[in-house]
Amino acid sequence: MDELNDRPDELTAVRDLLSMPGPSTEVVDSGRARLQAALTAPPQRLPARRERSRWWAPVRNGLIGAASAAALALAVAVPSNSLIDLSPVPAVSASAPPTARQILLAAAVAMATAPSDGAYWRTNVVTGQLILSPDRQYVVKRQSTRETWLTRKNGAQDRWTGRYLGARPATSQDEAAWRTAGSPSRWQYPADVTGLGRVSPQALVEAAPGPPQGGPHRVGWRNAAGILTKQLASWTALSTIPSDPTALRAFLVTHIARENGAYVGREMEAELRESCLEIITGLPVSPQVRASAYQILASMPGMKPEGAATDPLGRAGQALSYQVMREGRLSDERLVIDAESGLPLATETRSVSRVADGRDAEIGSFIAYRQIGWTDEGPAQ
Repeated sequence: MDELNDRPDELTAVRDLLSMPGPSTEVVDSGRARLQAALTAPPQRLPARRERSRWWAPVRNGLIGAASAAALALAVAVPSNSLIDLSPVPAVSASAPPTARQILLAAAVAMATAPSDGAYWRTNVVTGQLILSPDRQYVVKRQSTRETWLTRKNGAQDRWTGRYLGARPATSQDEAAWRTAGSPSRWQYPADVTGLGRVSPQALVEAAPGPPQGGPHRVGWRNAAGILTKQLASWTALSTIPSDPTALRAFLVTHIARENGAYVGREMEAELRESCLEIITGLPVSPQVRASAYQILASMPGMKPEGAATDPLGRAGQALSYQVMREGRLSDERLVIDAESGLPLATETRSVSRVADGRDAEIGSFIAYRQIGWTDEGPAQ
């Protein structure tokens, strides 16, 4: 990364793009040569304060090797507006906020400088749900945290810790309705939870936090670092994921089609976007692979900039929205990106439900990423 090392002002400009609170004043003209140089140069080790960690997530199909010529042909079968565009990014004018493509390509450049090694792949996330109370009078927000340490060292054991953080009314308006309902400390849900949000039928939701938990991390596999397209992936297989954006796209399309059949058009776009998000938010792959996933997202339609936003933990970032079909209904999704590193802060699913008093209330779920990445710091024994 000699070119960018010699010109630190350009990396600063890239990060400035993501951190702008409103209309941008200037941004690096990150053309193909500069972006490719950033993505193919050797990664640098950053100070410990920049290390982050991430939710463990599936991505989309067995890791069985690099994409073949047939994979490339299949990738081209997806509509042309989904193909990767590496043409220079127009500079942002003083009168216009950054576009989704500008935000995502800037994140790709920033991601390329993330740490690429360490003793553990460490992830720390907060998951949450916004659900209606069983009587539909108000919205309840419940949260949990989970942290995992995965290691490639022979004889070492993967570990996890976690805790249920409790539940409470989501807003001051919800709190007033909760008090009117007698300030319950638990909520017993019915067998039919249609329209209440992502809550299990007959679930008992407690307001009080639970005790800390933890132990060996067991998910039915050993010495594996992720799941791609619902197939287990070994550390070795993860290292074979292509880092070039065009090859990565072909690789993902091949595995999506292998599992799900001949997806085309918008169906393939939705699956491809989901795969890229799962790479960015979970797999212990190289910074270059994750940066290429951002490039693929930047080439796809449907990603809309929302500008400066805060995530569910109150952290500032740039938000992008898109829609997905879930259970036969369109759902609004949002990705919030960290301004400094290009790492995602949160992914959110949002929809609207009707409260008993007739007002519309937002329900949904989120995953907030507090840490993601490689570290030499192991779990407490």
